[in-house]
Amino acid sequence: MKVDKKKFESWNEEMAKKYNPEIYYKNPNFIIRFVEKKRIKGIVKLLSIKNSDKIIELGCGAGNIIETIKIGKEIVGVDLSDFLLGLARKKNYFRPIKFIKANVEKLPQEITDLRFDKIYCSEVLEHLENPQNTLKEVRKIAKKNSIIVISVPNEKLINIIKKFFQKLKIFSLIFPGISKKMDEEWHLHSFGLIKLKKMVKDDYIIEKIKRIPFNFLPLRYIIKLRIKNDQ
Repeated sequence: MKVDKKKFESWNEEMAKKYNPEIYYKNPNFIIRFVEKKRIKGIVKLLSIKNSDKIIELGCGAGNIIETIKIGKEIVGVDLSDFLLGLARKKNYFRPIKFIKANVEKLPQEITDLRFDKIYCSEVLEHLENPQNTLKEVRKIAKKNSIIVISVPNEKLINIIKKFFQKLKIFSLIFPGISKKMDEEWHLHSFGLIKLKKMVKDDYIIEKIKRIPFNFLPLRYIIKLRIKNDQ
């Protein structure tokens, strides 16, 4: 799906309201809540956060991951949606959080002037016009040994599962509030592990890959990266 760049922000705001991420974290279906909790736990574990770390989340949404982080010297959340940032600011956190409205494909100078120890971007790349731009922006704000963690949905597998329940005509009953196809409307790109590996290979070294919720059922892929410092 292609979106007029001039209208991208307003379109993204519309999608954020229609497919509010909070629906997943608070969904009545325990399986959905379980998968999301496993994803968050996996991301935080791979970040290996220390008390002295400066942390940034690119595409923080409603702050659902940030609210689980208990340590760190400084935490910044970046998102383009006023609606989601509004939800994020209402949450209770373990420490003060700075939220900044910005497009993660082109970060403002107030962010690029900084360097972060831990950088993560979860379930965001598929919503962007040019995901590669965000991966380039990450290099600008990373230190030599920064840990970078990215997660994407395994859309092919998820769509297969969704189609199965739709054929049984029980999809809406089992998965209330969830879109019937992963790559409709808000998803501008269909992601999987192979595509993600291709996108990061020029600038990053993959240190670890985690499959969520299980290795035999990879509904989400989480990868831990480090910058190639020979560039």
